[in-house]
Amino acid sequence: MRLAFFLLLLVNVALYPFVSGLIAGKGDGSEPLRMASQMKPDSIRILASDGQAPVTQTAAAPDVAAAVAADTDAPALCRAFDGLSREQVDALTARIASQQLALQLSEAEQTETTAWWVHIPDMQTRQLAERKQAELRALGVREMIVMADPADSQKLAVSLGLFKTEAAAKELLATLNGQGVRSARIAPREGRAGRYRVEVRGTGPELAALFDSAPVLDETAQRTDCQ
Repeated sequence: MRLAFFLLLLVNVALYPFVSGLIAGKGDGSEPLRMASQMKPDSIRILASDGQAPVTQTAAAPDVAAAVAADTDAPALCRAFDGLSREQVDALTARIASQQLALQLSEAEQTETTAWWVHIPDMQTRQLAERKQAELRALGVREMIVMADPADSQKLAVSLGLFKTEAAAKELLATLNGQGVRSARIAPREGRAGRYRVEVRGTGPELAALFDSAPVLDETAQRTDCQ
C-alpha cells in the first residue's frame, strides 16, 4: 500500500512541469500563453537614452494665408477729379470693367451758381412782407413778389429779380439803391452743373493702369484732393 502511494507521488511530480507549462511540448502553444501571462505587449514603451519618455515634436506649419495677405495688402491710394462730363465718367467705369481692375469709383454731380437773386430777406410774417411791399411801391419799385425764403422755409422774402449774370443783378441793385432801397441783397442760386466729381481708390499699379497707360480724361478734368 505504501509502495503504491510513493509510486503515485513520483508520477505526479514527473508530470507537473508538463501540466503547468514550464516545459512546452512541441507545437502545444503553451509557451506563448506563458509569455502572455507574464507581460502585456501593448504596455511596453521604448525610453530614450536619458530614461525619459520621448517627446513627439510637431513642426509648426506657417500660416500661408496670412503671409500671402501680408504681401498683397498694399495701401489704398486715391485720385480725385472735378468737372468731368457724363461721357468721361462712363468711359472710366467701362475701362475699369473691361480691364478687370480692383478699383472703387464713386461719383457725385456738382453744383454751380446758375443765377443771382436780388431780394429783401428775413420777413418774419406775411404782414411784414406786405408792409415792405408798400414801402417799395412808395419808392417807385413796381416789380416784386413775396415768396418763401429758400435759405429759411420759416421766413418770407420779397423777390425783386432773378438774373443769369452777376453783372445784371448788380445793375438792378444799384438802381434800387438810387431809389432809396437799402435792405436789398444779392444771393447766388445754385443748380446742377452737368459736371461730376469722381474719386477712384485702389493700389498704385491699378490706378496707373487706369489713368496713365491710355488717358481718358482731357484738360477739362481738374485734379483735386480726395475727401
